[in-house]
Amino acid sequence: MTSRQLDVASSQKWRAARFGAAGVLVVGGMFLAGLKAIDLWRGETFPVADPVAVAQRLDAQTQTIYDALQLPQARLDPDWPGGGIEATIDNCHPRGLGNLSSVLSDSPPNEPGTAAVNESWALEGVPATVAAEAMARAERTLTAAGWKAVSYAGAEAGDASLKLTPPAADDGVVVRAGVVAFPSGALEVYATTECLRYPDGTEADREGRPYVPGRPDAPSQLRSRPDSP
Repeated sequence: MTSRQLDVASSQKWRAARFGAAGVLVVGGMFLAGLKAIDLWRGETFPVADPVAVAQRLDAQTQTIYDALQLPQARLDPDWPGGGIEATIDNCHPRGLGNLSSVLSDSPPNEPGTAAVNESWALEGVPATVAAEAMARAERTLTAAGWKAVSYAGAEAGDASLKLTPPAADDGVVVRAGVVAFPSGALEVYATTECLRYPDGTEADREGRPYVPGRPDAPSQLRSRPDSP
């Protein structure tokens, strides 16, 4: 075989290998696109977690926020209308393009077996300037401990607020937490989760709302006082 024939044969082998590789890439791309389409149709899955364990985590996180605020003279607000610790189902709806008609409905149905967990309590008699200083301290302390400060607005922006994301947990449940100051002197501390799917066998009411302990322990320094609510 002449050198020209060898070159032609080599070129043909190279083109065949290139086209073969291209075919693999095309098939692989179609496979990944198919998986992506399935994900879009089904929607993002809900993280699976025990609501009681999540509630305990929220309580610990609001305790951490209280410690970071450094307001030892503050007292619990006995008239705070927050629900303490509660599970809610009203905003947990089906996801994905396969449920688009439900998602776009004015009254979308609840996704069975899902709930969000929330905790809220407040301190009283905290002036706006004191609240803003406490939030600044908390932001520095918590971000140094691995929390993410989503936003902070000082007293000059009106009602001071600090929004935070605690470090991620192993179960994948996303938590949004923070502090809000009100003109009345109330300083709310809260933590809330995204919707999660609770395991089969979880205790729940007739509407599908799972049981969680209703009364927070945090902040333990104040609830341990004899005159605390």
